[in-house]
Amino acid sequence: MDKSTVPLTSRTITQMGLFLALIIVSGMFALPIPGLGVPVVLQNMVIMLAGSLLGKKVGLLTNGLFLLLAFAGLPLLAGGRGGAAVFLSPSSGFLLGYLVCVPVISSLSGWLGTQHFWQLFIVYVIGGALCINFFGSFSLAYYSHLSWVNGLKMAAAFVPLDMVKAALAAWLQLRLQGILHFETK
Repeated sequence: MDKSTVPLTSRTITQMGLFLALIIVSGMFALPIPGLGVPVVLQNMVIMLAGSLLGKKVGLLTNGLFLLLAFAGLPLLAGGRGGAAVFLSPSSGFLLGYLVCVPVISSLSGWLGTQHFWQLFIVYVIGGALCINFFGSFSLAYYSHLSWVNGLKMAAAFVPLDMVKAALAAWLQLRLQGILHFETK
């Protein structure tokens, strides 16, 4: 079998469905930040977990499907948002970061390992929190009509809570990988 393809077995499809449902449900928990136009969400934590537990290809496919459904108008994003307009808003860079963080997290997981909390925490901070906020800084700057440096400063407001989410994701993964057997590819 060609290693560049992912067999869509019933197990893989079930794992994708589980993570898609978790991503959607986690969007129900959003804390609006006045003045930024981007809420604090739990969705990015679940998306980070998908990158590590599902692997690069299946995680990217799952997150891509989630974003495609949101783009099509389903109210799946934080606060019940959806539609093409969300992809032309201050949140758009963060949504792009959702896609980019999956291969970054998957690659870092393979390189650093996933056996210890600190390994996973570093993976989730770099590949998740910093990566998603880096991409978010571009849209924050653009839609606020400010410089990219100011966009970075605005995105930095999310980093402390994202560090907590990275720690929680690392803890969850250590618990889940002993119970569930994900086939990362």
